[in-house]
Amino acid sequence: MPASLLDLKRKIASVNQTGQITKAMQMVSAAKLSKTQNLDQGFVLFDQTMRKTLSHLMSDRIIRHLRKENISFNQENLANLENLANLDYADVFNLGIVADLIQPRKEVKNVGYLVIGGDRGLVGSYNSTIIKNMMQVFEQRQNQNIKVLAVGSVPAQFFKKRNLNVVYEYSGISDVPTFNEIRPIVSTIVKMYLDGVIDELYVCHTHFVNTLSSQFQIEKMLPIADINIDNNEERTDRDQLDFMIKPDLDTVLKKLLPQFARTMIYGMILDAKTAEHASSMTAMSSASDNAKDIVSDLTTQLNRARQAQITTEITEIISGANALN
Repeated sequence: MPASLLDLKRKIASVNQTGQITKAMQMVSAAKLSKTQNLDQGFVLFDQTMRKTLSHLMSDRIIRHLRKENISFNQENLANLENLANLDYADVFNLGIVADLIQPRKEVKNVGYLVIGGDRGLVGSYNSTIIKNMMQVFEQRQNQNIKVLAVGSVPAQFFKKRNLNVVYEYSGISDVPTFNEIRPIVSTIVKMYLDGVIDELYVCHTHFVNTLSSQFQIEKMLPIADINIDNNEERTDRDQLDFMIKPDLDTVLKKLLPQFARTMIYGMILDAKTAEHASSMTAMSSASDNAKDIVSDLTTQLNRARQAQITTEITEIISGANALN
């Protein structure tokens, strides 16, 4: 058999094997996506409830403090935190060091960016998208003293090669992360913030929209500012919530505020993992489809080569028969 036919057969067998591998990887990514997506949906409900609870618990005392200080306010500028920017939370709550989690620094010298990426390839444009967007952010904020905290070996290695100040890196997060798994990350980040290594922290990750779409997001995490302080007098009866607080409000907030910081990071890592699995599934699906197309093209070439070989053999037989006559 001519070498060309053998080569085509080997190529077809090789591409078929590759297609089987990518198909299996697609199914694995789909299973992981289903798990993380279910966890992500449950977390969204938890996060919304946590925010509403903190808002309700903190609102009454902050509103009373603003009135006591004769600071004018309305619902609009409260939502924009205009009156809260210069608020000394130590005067409002007895939270000790926990108050630093919500107290904006008077002077912001060091800005930290927690970048959540992946540890591997074969995930489509997942890692390249987060890196590209982060480089744009760094370019726009060149006047800041930027410190990078990288979750995932891919962004960590990239930023190191670009001589960016990577002060923390963590890799090896499981495909379906648990809350306990991210505790070391949160503990380190909070300690760095409280020690003054960073004065603000932004979390940058890929937000999962659906299996075919995701988007880059950057959110401020520390100090905790994303808590809506609402005016109780403007609540409707339906919105009014009543809590029995034991032993007291400050003790409860000392527990809830660090918990809120931990769940924010966990939720963003979970969201990023969901987007990563979706990107991997889409990439492997495209690879499997491409493998089928290549096999189809190679099969057509093989059939043509066989036909040409048969035609040549028939021609040689006829020529030999004519020569004998």
